Parts: sequence; C-alpha cells; structure tokens
Amino acid sequence: MTHIHLLLHPTRFRIVKLLNKKPMHVGEISRVLDVERHLIGMHSDILELYGFVESERVISEEEQTKGRVTRIVRLTDKVAKVCSELQKELQPFI
Repeated sequence: MTHIHLLLHPTRFRIVKLLNKKPMHVGEISRVLDVERHLIGMHSDILELYGFVESERVISEEEQTKGRVTRIVRLTDKVAKVCSELQKELQPFI
C-alpha cells in the first residue's frame, strides 16, 4: 500500500473524490471544494509527485478564462490500484 497515507489528508481525499468524476482545472476544483486555489495547487503537486494524478497545461476555452493557460488535473490508475490493495488488506475486518 504505497503512499496510501497521502490520500488520507482531508483536502487531498476530497480532490481525488472530485477528480474521480472527471478531470478538472485547478480553479474549478478550488471553487467546488471552496478551498483557496494555491492550496489546491499545493495538494495537486503532492499527489502528482507520488503518481496519483497527472496534469497538463492548456489554453482555456471557457468564457471567463478564455485564452489563459490553465492546469488540468486527472487521476492516474495508481489511485484505483492503491484503493484495491487497501480493500484487500481490510477485508478480514469487514
């Protein structure tokens, strides 16, 4: 269960839960979770460092931010793998 503790931080857990629905840009995550943008960026950086998310910078097509560079964050397969490992470990207790 490599790095499972990183997913247990409340803000990172909420980010992962949200990204499980669809990839999102940092500003959108910030608005939905009502957490300051720089904190979302910091937690996204940590998740990316350990392989739970990946991100790319793109030119925004959204009305309010059209033409600006924005960072899109998406989950990697590592999240499902680590959660599956945790579920196997917890199975005897369920």
